[in-house]
Amino acid sequence: MNVRNGAGTLAVALRSVLAQTFADWELVVWDDGSIDGSQQVVAACADPRIRSHASPSPSHLGAARVQAMGLARGTWLAFLDQDDVWLPHKLQRQMDLAQDGVDLVYGRTVKFFEHGGRQDFDHRHEHCSLPEGDIFQALVAQSCFICMSSAMLRRVAVQRAGQLPAWVQVVPDYWLFLALARVGAARAVQEPVCLYRVHAGGMTAASLGRIQDEALALLDQWQAHIPPALLHTRQQVHHSVGAYVQLCTAGQRGAGLQRLLHHGSLVYLLSRPLARAWRAGQRRWHKPQWQVRAQQAGLVLPMAHELEGV
Repeated sequence: MNVRNGAGTLAVALRSVLAQTFADWELVVWDDGSIDGSQQVVAACADPRIRSHASPSPSHLGAARVQAMGLARGTWLAFLDQDDVWLPHKLQRQMDLAQDGVDLVYGRTVKFFEHGGRQDFDHRHEHCSLPEGDIFQALVAQSCFICMSSAMLRRVAVQRAGQLPAWVQVVPDYWLFLALARVGAARAVQEPVCLYRVHAGGMTAASLGRIQDEALALLDQWQAHIPPALLHTRQQVHHSVGAYVQLCTAGQRGAGLQRLLHHGSLVYLLSRPLARAWRAGQRRWHKPQWQVRAQQAGLVLPMAHELEGV
């Protein structure tokens, strides 16, 4: 668990770990320079399975993830962001799928909003099963559809993947998923295992732009394993979103227009509002899989205001 000034949500996240039906775990909390009392929240959880460490200096997410993973001792590495919540069966259901040859296990994640609304984290598989087996091409074609707080990675596979590149600062999760999916199989828990908190502020333009740039670098890294047509399409998508960010940023509009015209797609950008409207309509017409699977598994997912009791 990587922590930076997460005192407002940290206690709920920690309680969701303590509530796991699978009890053979350790929790490494890596505090990256918090000044809001986060370390005191962790210290209040008097459980010997929780080990807290403070970073000697603040760093970006990629470096912080590496530091935390380096302290873990288990065969499998799981992750929980400071503002997300594991459902009680999360680890047990994933360990049930952790067979030989499987390097990545993830599960369906539900986004929840302060106003009480809920929605599938992954709109690409909102009305179908999560992909399993060889998912490398799916991760390229559909971007990073796995929530990090739902993921579990085999330690030896992470070690085999090698050093996280220094330029990966905001998408270490995507890099890890691609690296493991390239050579190993994935399994997925089809019912919800995790709740992803959506904050009012949302993603900043700067971070959204950085995500596109790093995603393009990932495509370059693995381009030998990606069909040329798919590679071109995904590069065009990331350039389009990156250009949109620049067009919305003072001082970068000229560069954004040039990027859109030469590397992106105006048609793609114009299609986004229609795509979002279509997905909203589908949710009205068809019950999303997170609801279907939760009902089949007998799960009752807490609402935002109920999480204090998790």
